[in-house]
Amino acid sequence: MNSDREVMKKVQGKSGELQLQRRGGHYEVISNGTFLMATHNGDSERRMVKTALQHAFSAESVLIGGLGVGFSLDEAVNHADTVHVTVVELEKHIIEWNRSYFKEWNRRAPENEKARIIEADLLAFLEKETSARWDAVCMDTDNGPDWLVREGNSHMYKTGGLQVVYNVLRSGGVAAFWSASYSTAFKSSLEAVFDAVWTEEVEVGRGGPDVIFYARKAAGTHPSHNF
Repeated sequence: MNSDREVMKKVQGKSGELQLQRRGGHYEVISNGTFLMATHNGDSERRMVKTALQHAFSAESVLIGGLGVGFSLDEAVNHADTVHVTVVELEKHIIEWNRSYFKEWNRRAPENEKARIIEADLLAFLEKETSARWDAVCMDTDNGPDWLVREGNSHMYKTGGLQVVYNVLRSGGVAAFWSASYSTAFKSSLEAVFDAVWTEEVEVGRGGPDVIFYARKAAGTHPSHNF
């Protein structure tokens, strides 16, 4: 029963229909009929950023792929050592909702002086980068490699896309990938590109735990591997 659900917005985005709805005092975003994100629990998104910055050689420059409801951005801009936090988000409506409906949960993070939000396709943005300049890259562009809301995101979880991420990381940098479930195949793909890979499970109080995949670029390495 969805008797407590109130549809606030229904718009056409770049990847199809986006629906913003309110349920039990929280907001949810539905993409083409599939649950995408909500304001009711941001523990795993915040943990992703916190852990990535703990393990990175430096925390000065952070790139976040996917704005979500702003939990990751909030964690990054409020980290003591970050200076520049860039978010790449495909959908302008998600950016607008973060600045209005979600501001109570993201603590107005989009307005923070450290924050820069770019409306663009993430992989296209990364492929234009000409230098390794990010200390941490935190990816929350979809529900994970095995549960894609947007099929166009699939390349980001494959070796070619992971190599692009590796190339834009500074030496000693860490990439983190949020996922709704564990994926053996994705972990193997990460291990084929990065120098160290590990995972972390975060209990979220419903179903199975969220899973975060971390991957490090070793200190002193060149921008890319030679396969």
